[in-house]
Amino acid sequence: MDQGTIFALVQGMNTLDNIDDTLDFGALPPEVDRLLQHGVVAHFSDPARAEANFIAAIAMMPEALPAHRCLVKHYNRTRQFESAHAATQAWLSEAVRHAQLPGDWQQWQAAPGYALAALKALSFIHLRRGETTEAGSIIRHLQRLDIDDAVGSSVVVALLEELEAEEV
Repeated sequence: MDQGTIFALVQGMNTLDNIDDTLDFGALPPEVDRLLQHGVVAHFSDPARAEANFIAAIAMMPEALPAHRCLVKHYNRTRQFESAHAATQAWLSEAVRHAQLPGDWQQWQAAPGYALAALKALSFIHLRRGETTEAGSIIRHLQRLDIDDAVGSSVVVALLEELEAEEV
């Protein structure tokens, strides 16, 4: 996305246009937060605009993990699983960079919640793409890292078990 497009999106968002309830994306620059807020609001009514907002937020601040998460969730909800996979890989790469983790998740001995959330998303996208072996490998490792289920991997485990039961 070029700078002119990003500028036009941000300029059109000087206020939150009747958004009474905003999501807390953490400490982000106001322009990035506005893009995410507007993307969330537009998700159901104007998916293309939501996608553009999320992509613009990432272009403006590639290290903004909430922007990556929003884009992944958007692609998943709109059933764009190939795009979701690419966006999840980008989110995971950025989380790995933030946490200074090995690039190979199988080498992780511990990881912060934001990296585990990105890894959970990757397992879910593999599952949605019918790649149960890959999803299972990731989710088993995630369960070892997150024994308290803080990131909610049990949801993906339940879906995986359902799919495996159907295959029998």
